[in-house]
Amino acid sequence: MKIELKDFQEIAVKELIKQVMYAKNEIRQGGAPQAVVLSSPTGSGKTVISAALMEAVLEGTDHFLAEEEAVFLWLSDQPELNKQSRKKILDSSDRIRESDIVIIDSDFDQETLDAGKLYFVNTQKLGRDKLLTIKGDKRFFTIWETINNTQLRFGEKFYLIIDEAHRGMNQNTREENFTKTIVQKFIYGSPEDGLLPIRLIIGISATPGRFLTLIQSTQHQQNRILREVTIDPEEVRTSGLLKDKIILHHPKEGQPSDWTLLATAARQWLLMRDSWNEYTKSQGIGPVNPVMVIQVEDRSEDSVTRTDLEMVIKTLEEEIGPIKEEEIRHCFEEDFDIPVGNRRIRKIDASQIQETTDVKFVLFKLSLTTGWDCPRAEVMMSFRRAQDFTLIAQLIGRMVRTPLARKVERNELLNTVSLYLPYYNKEGLRQVIEFLKSDPDIVPPTEPEDGNNLVILTRRQNSEALFRALEEIPTYYIEKTKKMSNLRRLMKLSRLLTSFHGIDPEAYEESKKLILETLHSEKELLKASDPDFSTQVDEADEIVVYPVTVEQGIWTEIPGDPVRVKLTEANISELFNRCGKRLGDGLHLEYWSTYYDSEDPNRPKLELFLTLQNQEIFEKLEQVCDDRINTLFEKHKIAIRSLSSSEEERYNKIKIMAKDPQHIHFSAPPSIMVNVDKSDPKFAYYDKHLYVDNDNNFPAVFNSWEKSTIVDEIEKEEVVAWLRNYDRKPWALCVPYKDGDEIKSFYPDFLIVRKDGDNYIIDVLEPHREDYDDNWKKAVGLAEFAKNHWNSFGRIEIIRKKGSALKRLNLNNETVRRAVARVNDNEHLDTIFDTLSD
Repeated sequence: MKIELKDFQEIAVKELIKQVMYAKNEIRQGGAPQAVVLSSPTGSGKTVISAALMEAVLEGTDHFLAEEEAVFLWLSDQPELNKQSRKKILDSSDRIRESDIVIIDSDFDQETLDAGKLYFVNTQKLGRDKLLTIKGDKRFFTIWETINNTQLRFGEKFYLIIDEAHRGMNQNTREENFTKTIVQKFIYGSPEDGLLPIRLIIGISATPGRFLTLIQSTQHQQNRILREVTIDPEEVRTSGLLKDKIILHHPKEGQPSDWTLLATAARQWLLMRDSWNEYTKSQGIGPVNPVMVIQVEDRSEDSVTRTDLEMVIKTLEEEIGPIKEEEIRHCFEEDFDIPVGNRRIRKIDASQIQETTDVKFVLFKLSLTTGWDCPRAEVMMSFRRAQDFTLIAQLIGRMVRTPLARKVERNELLNTVSLYLPYYNKEGLRQVIEFLKSDPDIVPPTEPEDGNNLVILTRRQNSEALFRALEEIPTYYIEKTKKMSNLRRLMKLSRLLTSFHGIDPEAYEESKKLILETLHSEKELLKASDPDFSTQVDEADEIVVYPVTVEQGIWTEIPGDPVRVKLTEANISELFNRCGKRLGDGLHLEYWSTYYDSEDPNRPKLELFLTLQNQEIFEKLEQVCDDRINTLFEKHKIAIRSLSSSEEERYNKIKIMAKDPQHIHFSAPPSIMVNVDKSDPKFAYYDKHLYVDNDNNFPAVFNSWEKSTIVDEIEKEEVVAWLRNYDRKPWALCVPYKDGDEIKSFYPDFLIVRKDGDNYIIDVLEPHREDYDDNWKKAVGLAEFAKNHWNSFGRIEIIRKKGSALKRLNLNNETVRRAVARVNDNEHLDTIFDTLSD
C-alpha cells in the first residue's frame, strides 16, 4: 500500500483475509456459497480497506498463496461512486495500477472478465432496458453471461464486492418479485439471465443490517454462509480520520439570522483558512485550502433558487474581500453557468471539488452526498428551513473527514467542522443533533456540539516562561492503539532518527548490530547449555516446531501439539521466513549474511529459528531493545522536541505503542476551545488562568468543591497561574490507572503554577468526589504517577470537601503515597483521608 493503514484498518484487513480464506476453502470443497460482510462506519476508509484486501489476494499472505489471476467485480448504485472508489484505490494501492481497472460501459462485450483485473459496474447499467443486458447489434454476450462465465472459469478466485451493501435490500411486499432486483440477482441467481448465484460475495456497508437479513432469509434456499467483520465506530472516532467535533451555530431568540449568520460563517472560514495556512507552513507541508459550502433554497418560478445569490456574494465579499470567478462554483441540477450580477458562477461536479483547489465557495441545493467526499470542506451555511434537518445532517456527515487523514496536534480548531443554521430554533437544532448521533448509515461517529456556547481562549500575554515550565512536566497518552514489540519499536525509532530527521546518522545501523549481536550471543549460550540444540542443527532430519505466536511483543502459546517438520530445502526456507515475520525489517537476512557459513548455508537459518523458539531469549531481546529505546530518547530528547509538532508526534506514537504506558512531555496548544453556558447560575470569570478571552478573563462553570479548591489557590500570592485540565482534551495532563486488566486514563482537574525564587513549580490538584465507584482506582493510579514523577511536581494532591474545609492527601509525601498505593476499595480510601489528610 502507498499509505500506512490505521490500526483498526489493519486489524479489519487481517480479519477479512482470514474470513475470505475460510470462505474459499468451503467453496473449493463444494460447500455452500459464502458472504463476507464488512460493517464499516462512514468515514472509516472502507475503500482503502478493500484495496488492501485485494492487494493481499493478488500478492498472497500467510493464509493463502498469491492469486495473480483473481478477478474482482465492484458493484455500486451510482457511476459517481464508482469513479470516486476507483480514484481512492489508485491513490492508496501500489499493486493495483490504472491498467488493472476497467469501468464497464454499455459497449463492453466479452466472454469472461480478464484475470488480474478490477471491474466497476453500477446497477443502473444492469436494468433490462440497458444495452449491457441485451444481445444483438454486434453484442455476443450479455453482461450476465459474462459474469456467469467468469465465475465458472475462475471459481473461488472470482470476487464480487457490493459497495454499500444496504442499498437495494428492502423486501417490499408491494413489489411483484423482489428477487428481480439487481443485487438480489447476484445473491439468488437469475435463471432467465443465465446467472448462477455468485459463490463468493464481499459486502461493504456502514449499516449492513438489511443485507444480513436478506442473506439469512435465503438460508433455507441456498444455505449461504455468512461471515461478519465489524469495525467499532469508537475506533474510527479516535483514529484521526474524523474531526473531533461538529460545531452547530444557530441564532438565539431575538437575534437577526440569515445574512448576519452568513457573515459570521464567512469570518469562521477566514479564521480556518488562516489557521490552516499557519499550521501547514510551520510543518512544511502543502496547503489545505479550506472550502465553505453554502446550501441555498429550491428554485422559484423565474430563478434557479429563491435565495438571493447576489446578496450571498456581496455578504461574503464584505467579510473576506473580492472573490474571483474561479473561486466560487455551483453544484445545482442545472447543468449550465448561473449569471449573478456581472459575473457567472460555473458548474462543478461534487466529486471534483476536493481536487479543484482554487475553489473556495460551493453553492448547492439539496444534497452533495453522492460523489461528495471533500475533507477540506470546513464550514457550511444553510438557508434551508428546519424541516430539512435530515438532509442537513446527511451532508454534514460527509464533511467530517480530516484533510490530513490524522488529527492536528495542538490545535483544537482545526479538528472541528462548523455548521451555521439561521432558520433553526432549539428544537430544529435538537433534531439535527439527534440525527447526527443516531444514524450511522450516513453520519460518521463525530460528536455534535452547540456552537453558541463555544469560546476560543488564547495564551495569556507575557506568559512564555510559564508555558515553558508547564511543557517540562510528564503526561501520558492512553489510546486504544496497536501495541508493538520493543524490537519493532526500536527499529522504527532508529529509522526516524537516521533516515527521516538525520538526528543520529548511526542509530539505525547500531540498533541492527545490537539486535544481531544479542541474538548471536544468546544463541551461543543456548548452544553451550543445551546439547539438543546442536543435534537438531547438525544431525536431525527433522525439527520440532512448537505452537507459539508473538504478537505485539507478547509471547503466547497456541493450543495444539508440537509439529515435526522435515528439514527439506523448502521447509528450511519456510522456517527462515517465519523468523523474518517475527523480527521484521529484513533482520533475518541480515543475520544470515552476518553469520553466513559457506560450508553449510542453512545452518545459520536453523540456528536463528531455534533461537527464536526460546521464550527466555525473546524476552531478553525485548528488554535489550527497550533499554536501547530509552537511551535513544534520553540522548536525543532536545533534538526531537525541536522538530515540528507533527514530526515530534511520530516519536510520541512510538512511545504509546509500548505494551506498558510510556510518558511523554506535556504540550500546551496555542489556543483551546471550551463550551461554557453563561446562563448557568454557577457561571463565573476567574483570574490568573493561562488561557483567556479577549478581556483577559477565564469563563467557567465549576461545582462547589472545584470552585472552593481553585478560589483557595488563586488567592495565594505565590500562585501565578493555573490551568483547567479539561477531561479528554488531547492536550490535557493524563494519568493512567488500572481497572482490572485494562489501562484507562483520567485527568486531574487543575494544574497550579507557583513562583519559587527564579523557578516555577507545578502542582497537580484533583478535587475528588466520594461517590464514584472507580475513585480508589484513580487514587492508586495517581499514587503510581507520583511515585514515578515526584521530582517533576511540587504537590500532587487528592482533595475532598468536608463541610467548608478542604481535606488533602499529598501523594508527594512518601507515607501518604505508600498508603494510597495499597488501597483496594473506596472505604479503604475513606480511612486514609480520615487518618492522613491535611
